[in-house]
Amino acid sequence: MKFLQKLLCSLLIMAIGCPAVPAQQAFIDSLKTSLRRPMPDTIRATVYYQIANAFFKQSRLDSAHYYVEPIRAVSQRVSYWRGLGDYNRLSASIQLNQGLFEESIRSNQSAIQWYTKSRRPDLVARVYHSLGLLYKIIGENQQVRAHTQQGIAYMHKAIAINQHLNIPLFLSENYVNLGILYEDLGQFQRGKDYFLKALAINDEAHAQPDAYRIIYNNLGKNHIAQHEYEQAIPYLNKALVINMPLKRTTSMAHNYRNLASAYRGLGQFEQAVAYGEKAVAAVNAGKDAPLARSVYRIMAETYAAAGQYNNAYRYLVQQKQIEDSLMNLEKTRVVTQLQGRFDVQMANSLAQIKANLALAKASEVAMIEAEKATAIATVQAAESRKLAQIKATADVEKARAVAELQTKYETQKRARQLALLDEQNQQKTQQVQYMTGGLSLLILLLGTLVTQYQTIRRTNARLSAQNELITTNSRQLTQQTDQLRTLMKELHHRVKNNLAIVSSLLSLQSDRLTDPDAIRAVQQGQHRVDAMSLIHQQLYRTDNVLSVNLREYVTDLAESLMQAYGYSFDTFDLTIAVDPNEVNVDLAMPLGLILNELLTNAFKHAYTDVVRPALSIRLKHDGGLTLEVEDNGLNFDAELWQHPEQLESFGSQLITSLSQQVGGVMVVSSRQMAMLPEGPSIRTPTSITNDRVRPEEPDSKRAGAYFRLDISESALLAA
Repeated sequence: MKFLQKLLCSLLIMAIGCPAVPAQQAFIDSLKTSLRRPMPDTIRATVYYQIANAFFKQSRLDSAHYYVEPIRAVSQRVSYWRGLGDYNRLSASIQLNQGLFEESIRSNQSAIQWYTKSRRPDLVARVYHSLGLLYKIIGENQQVRAHTQQGIAYMHKAIAINQHLNIPLFLSENYVNLGILYEDLGQFQRGKDYFLKALAINDEAHAQPDAYRIIYNNLGKNHIAQHEYEQAIPYLNKALVINMPLKRTTSMAHNYRNLASAYRGLGQFEQAVAYGEKAVAAVNAGKDAPLARSVYRIMAETYAAAGQYNNAYRYLVQQKQIEDSLMNLEKTRVVTQLQGRFDVQMANSLAQIKANLALAKASEVAMIEAEKATAIATVQAAESRKLAQIKATADVEKARAVAELQTKYETQKRARQLALLDEQNQQKTQQVQYMTGGLSLLILLLGTLVTQYQTIRRTNARLSAQNELITTNSRQLTQQTDQLRTLMKELHHRVKNNLAIVSSLLSLQSDRLTDPDAIRAVQQGQHRVDAMSLIHQQLYRTDNVLSVNLREYVTDLAESLMQAYGYSFDTFDLTIAVDPNEVNVDLAMPLGLILNELLTNAFKHAYTDVVRPALSIRLKHDGGLTLEVEDNGLNFDAELWQHPEQLESFGSQLITSLSQQVGGVMVVSSRQMAMLPEGPSIRTPTSITNDRVRPEEPDSKRAGAYFRLDISESALLAA
């Protein structure tokens, strides 16, 4: 069974390995169809890889990334190590094209581990070769020799494996790129030695002519770098002879450019100019901007050396224009990459700061509350104890006084008859004793009260200091929170400005295009960028930097798109009803992009031959979240939307992907436009004065589009 699987996999790879450009889409469609049929997981992983690789060769990186992701889950399910190696290797290539060098390095290293585990040293060698070229690119971009030297080390590892396996074709390719790496370090003689080694391997293996053309061109270029112009020309002519029948325009441009440099070095300016003009014609037929810049530079130097300064100036201007264009593209790529990394770092930093502040505040408050409770309990216990002592003392004194009074009363009763004077003296003595006892009791009570007062004052002073500390900490926390809010608003403001710059660049680019399809594609991209820019604009205009006012956002988006497609409030009925005022920004971003695609689709396609266009947008919150978009367009085909795999537009794919991202379910149907909803809504002045006033149309032609996105409450909580 395993043998049959491997055989089928090999046949599949051979069948789809190198399709012609016009037939690539047909191959991709056939592979997608095959995924619906039952097949072993190893074959399924291979099919996913071939689809993703085909999209990658077409530079459709989003589609390539979409189909490369399932490879990992399918391969892990059946412990298919080769599939995991393919997944990481192709992911590394996609990341390299996106400028994510560190991620590409990690993916290549993971591919080496899985290929080693699957016992495929030949594929390990291919990954080492890719790492060598990756470090060459990093070394060129960062101007760091250590990176180039690291690339050389990886290329030597690939050579060691291919020598052991005796694979001449790959070994020759290793030597060619190793020579180029040594040239980057300025070691041209060493680079030439490796080019000659590659040439010898091809001769021994009787390689096809196509395998020689790159070696010949690099040998010619190497001789030029060492000012050996006469030795360079034969190699370059050999490369040109191979490239011309194959009609490899880019390779021919390299050959012509290098021949122009060689003849200029020999002082033969007429031949140098002739070959340079051929290089210009070849490069103009292609779209390789860096190569065009190099050719224009060589032509400017050649004409200047020949004394034709007008032509030299003309090519110098063209070279400068291409350099400015490449610089702007590089800046945009670097800014986008840095912005994404900055967003992630800022989010992590803010979360860490908030967590630390909350923990510190809770600990401080708990400690102060505990100390306060302990102090109050101590004071209350002391007061209770002292009051009990005072009460006991008073009871004893009272009992003694009562006993004495009783005794004296009996004595006076018996002695009353002896003498009235003695009785009066006794009464005075008793009064003096009562006063003395009362005075002593009063002094004791006053002393106790003074002691308690001093204790309470000390306790209050300590509590006051603690309260001041709590107030100071709270004020600091408030200031830090305000600073964080200000930083977040500034961050959203800068993101909005960056997106506005991207939108302006897209607008400028569309002005320079002539192809209607390209103009529409660029304008659609501009509208998507504007939709995201509106969200960041909402965030920095308010104090709440974590949620978006949906009512204002939906209104601004709908009205801006309506005006962008040439509709006005006098001729268009726009109805907006938004129930939830605010949602978090993580949900608002995909909702805004989905709504942008639906509205753009309506404004572009729905209102042909419609007397009074109308559009209704409803967003309500009832446990979950429901978005409804409805128009009164004509002849909407809902059946096509029931099969999203048949839709080839990027907009429909974006709607489907974003709906899945937010955990929503999209329902599409064709029906007559419903009545206006009750409840809170925002309606244009035209909708109020001309409420649903438009001529009746046959039911068969009033079938407009109706889109509904349902997001459950659990999906909202997860978002």
